[in-house]
Formats: sequence, C-alpha cells, structure tokens
Amino acid sequence: MKQILLLAAGACLFVAGVARAQESSGPAFNPANAARLEQSKQSLVMALESSSPGLQATAAQTVRELKSLVPDDPFTCMIIPLMRIVKDEDAAVEARILAALALHELNSEKGDFAIKGEAKHSGVSRFKYICAALTAERAKQVQLARQLETPSLPAVAESR
Repeated sequence: MKQILLLAAGACLFVAGVARAQESSGPAFNPANAARLEQSKQSLVMALESSSPGLQATAAQTVRELKSLVPDDPFTCMIIPLMRIVKDEDAAVEARILAALALHELNSEKGDFAIKGEAKHSGVSRFKYICAALTAERAKQVQLARQLETPSLPAVAESR
C-alpha cells in the first residue's frame, strides 16, 4: 500500500511539474518527459486498481489533469481500470464520478459505452444523472462533428 501511495504521489508531482513548466515556459509537454509520463501512467494504473477509494479518486483526477496537459496522448492504458471503477456498484460514488469524468475526457468508444450503460442501469441516482449528462454531451459532440464533416449542399435555386 505504501508503494502505491508513493507511486501515486510521484505521478501527482509529475503533473504539478508539467503544469508549472506550462505556466512559465509555454508548451506543457516535450519528448524529454516521455519516460516520466510512461512511468506516471503505470503508477496511475496501479492506483486506479487499488482498493482505496481515496487513491482511486485521486488517480482519476490526475488522469484528467494529465489529459489536459498532454491532449494528444490517448491514455489507452487507463481506459479499462477507469471502466472497472465506473461499473463497480460497491465503489465509492465520488471515485465513480471522477472515473466517469476521466473516461469522458479520454474520448474512447469503450469508455463512452460504459458511461452510457451506467446512465441507464446505475442504482445511484446522482451517478446515473451525471452519466446521463456525459452521454448527452458526447451525443452533441458527435452530432457537431458529423455536421462539420458533411459539406453543406448549395441552395437549390427556385424555378420561376
């Protein structure tokens, strides 16, 4: 347990360091940090898979922060651990909410499917409502993307 806490703390420090670098020098991430990012991802997966609700919630929030700092990274290794938390009816609702938010921000089909399922079937009304809102937001994003992809047809001139 100590090792997991230390790894999660290291991941949080990495995020804080990247955020600080972003504030002072511009770009949030550079390839020199790639090894540290991968190490942080591994630590976060371990924290997400822990049995501690607080550690799970902190790790889920850290995933959200990392995604905002490194938006081009898909963070695919986080999807399954986050889905497990989202689908676990026995998990703390706070951890489930943060895991759903993190999954939503990762923008994966698997994650969206899990969130949509919980919007329909969760036994916790607050969590169910949040998942429904995330599902509706994703539907709007998909609809907007489709509209932007489809070129508008020229208006047909009325015949006289």
